[in-house]
Amino acid sequence: MILMYHRIASAHIDPWDLCVSPEYFEEQVRYIRHNFQVVTVHELTARARAKQSLREYIAITFDDGYRDNFTAAKPILEKYNVPATFYLTTRFTAKKKSFWWDELEQLILATPILPEKINLRIGQDIFSADLGPSYILSDAAEKEISEWHYGHPLYNARLKLFYDLWAAIRPTSIAEQQQVIHELQAWANVDIAISLPALMDEEQIKALSNTSLFEIGAHTLNHPALGHLLPDEQRYEIKESKSALEAIINKPITGFAYPYGDLNEHTPGITQHVGFDYAVSTREGNVIPDGSLYDLPRYQVKNIRGKEFSAALHTWQQNIV
Repeated sequence: MILMYHRIASAHIDPWDLCVSPEYFEEQVRYIRHNFQVVTVHELTARARAKQSLREYIAITFDDGYRDNFTAAKPILEKYNVPATFYLTTRFTAKKKSFWWDELEQLILATPILPEKINLRIGQDIFSADLGPSYILSDAAEKEISEWHYGHPLYNARLKLFYDLWAAIRPTSIAEQQQVIHELQAWANVDIAISLPALMDEEQIKALSNTSLFEIGAHTLNHPALGHLLPDEQRYEIKESKSALEAIINKPITGFAYPYGDLNEHTPGITQHVGFDYAVSTREGNVIPDGSLYDLPRYQVKNIRGKEFSAALHTWQQNIV
């Protein structure tokens, strides 16, 4: 099995289930340490190539490069001597050190008062919505938002606006994403920079790489939905992310993670051609010896206690070859 994490933090709003609290993460790591052989994904794929049994093996991965991976996850992993693989975007070199979905989350779900109506261009389409009474963030709506996770009903107009904007923005180009967020900030008339989760900087990435427990992998330059890009655009994002990280840590980068798990028929071949040994997706499933090494499945771990986590692992383990 390959486990997928994003953030080790407690968050009041977490629509995509990206956050696991440090307390629960330690319970999960402790259970893994005592019940599995924990390896990096590089080691797991080596066993898969050799057609060896994978039943007792598990790998821990983190996507995106949030700073709490370094400040909160790293000490816990080191405490239990547990390896992990971190897939990083290289946008930490940009002036704007945040992801558009975090900005959208703060703008739409946390701003106390928004304009009642919105009308803007996203890609080739005009996006329009009317918040009605939800333009004011009521106590009831705030509670609904704090409890909402992807896949649940959209309880109020704020949540519907957030989800519809996310779905419209995600497949657009990086430049369009930034333009839309800029326009949304102007529309909302709010500065959200201080409330955004930070990303690791270059020194933290070097320190992470210099720890023998950890493997660094690439996650594109700008976190685009690769399946919506032309092959040459995909190749640029994939290849340059490898080069950028190798220049920072002075080590080969052999693993890759598809942003959002989004890919098309060209993506695995491009990933292999530019020099990666394997790539992980976000689809659920177990790694099997005869499976593709350029579309490895993972299980997303949610903010659950150790007992519930052990039950989930037991369920996932049933299909391991």
